[in-house]
Amino acid sequence: MSENIYINTLPRHNLGSAGKDQDKKCVSNKRKGVYTVVLLSVLLFLSLLATAVLAYLYYTSNTNQLIGCKPVTNSSNLDYYTTAGVNKPLLPCSYKGLPEKWVQDKGRFYVFSNYTMDWISSRQRCQDLGGDLVIINSSEEQEFLAQKIVTFNAMALHWIGLTDQQTEGVWLWVDNTTLNNNISWWIFPPDDNDIQDPMGEDCAVINGQLRGEKWGDISCLKMQRSICEVPCS
Repeated sequence: MSENIYINTLPRHNLGSAGKDQDKKCVSNKRKGVYTVVLLSVLLFLSLLATAVLAYLYYTSNTNQLIGCKPVTNSSNLDYYTTAGVNKPLLPCSYKGLPEKWVQDKGRFYVFSNYTMDWISSRQRCQDLGGDLVIINSSEEQEFLAQKIVTFNAMALHWIGLTDQQTEGVWLWVDNTTLNNNISWWIFPPDDNDIQDPMGEDCAVINGQLRGEKWGDISCLKMQRSICEVPCS
């Protein structure tokens, strides 16, 4: 009888040991699983952090990168920065987030628009940037602009800061200096002839459709691209 009891209890003892071993394995597996989850979470966090840092560096270096220069207030935009415009911010000359192409040359920026507006609106945009429509003072400057037009917006017209709106036939730059006829690049002499605009052709453009990018006079109401000139200090 005692032998039967011994025999019957032996397997139970063995099953108890196996169960404990199984419990230990389960606990060990759970711990490994927790460690794995923690490790993956840490790696994911580090990956997201690295992505955020790279995105920030890319954004600051390519979108809002500033070149160390500030606009200079001159006679052509003096009114813009007086009392009437005291709350308007001075934008850095080279703010790359703006929708224009910026080219630096000899202490100034030339700003080539990617959109079209009439002459007055284009001039206002240039003043908003701290400058004005471009004033061309030399053959070197004319050739420089002509090359850039071919590169950026070939076959397009671009407003420049020249008009005879005040007195017909008297062409003035936006700083109120009179055009020197010895330094001009008209395709044909201005004729003030525009059937669609009874006010005539009182504003000047550089014509990118012709070799040498000659000047032409057209209605100030037409929608064209523009070239701003933003002096820097």
